[in-house]
Amino acid sequence: MKRAVIAIVDAAHARLYTYQQVSDADEPTLHERHDLVNAGRQAHGMFSDAKPGNRWQAGGRGSTDDHRLDHIAEMDAKFAKFVIEEIARTTREQGFGHVILVASPRMLGELRRCSDLLRNADLVVDEVAQDLAWLTSPQVHDHLAAMKLIDPRPRAAVMRGARTR
Repeated sequence: MKRAVIAIVDAAHARLYTYQQVSDADEPTLHERHDLVNAGRQAHGMFSDAKPGNRWQAGGRGSTDDHRLDHIAEMDAKFAKFVIEEIARTTREQGFGHVILVASPRMLGELRRCSDLLRNADLVVDEVAQDLAWLTSPQVHDHLAAMKLIDPRPRAAVMRGARTR
């Protein structure tokens, strides 16, 4: 039996999947279980384009730091912690022994910082440093299968030359 929790994460949202294949004769299934949203990163217009604090000073123009980047980094860290907690809860409640984390390199770093909940002897964690959040679920399955992390999904048989009149 092959089973895994798969997390496709970017700064704005995370999709959590469960993957199962009971036996080699059965078809592998990939089901989206949760779509988690980082509300702070979804908010449009949260920051204006102009930096506050630009002013003329003696000796030239100066500016003050408005801590935007610190605020965004804090939101990303909180979201990464929330995603890891959801993954840990799912693996614990449903008995999964394999986790596949897929995120951009920067977001993967955030996930690693708080992944202590996933670090135990019974849980295998694979990491993929790519942003696949824009892919559909079948495309995610195909991409991970091409990387040999999961088995490929079944394809519909194409009948060639068999036409009905």
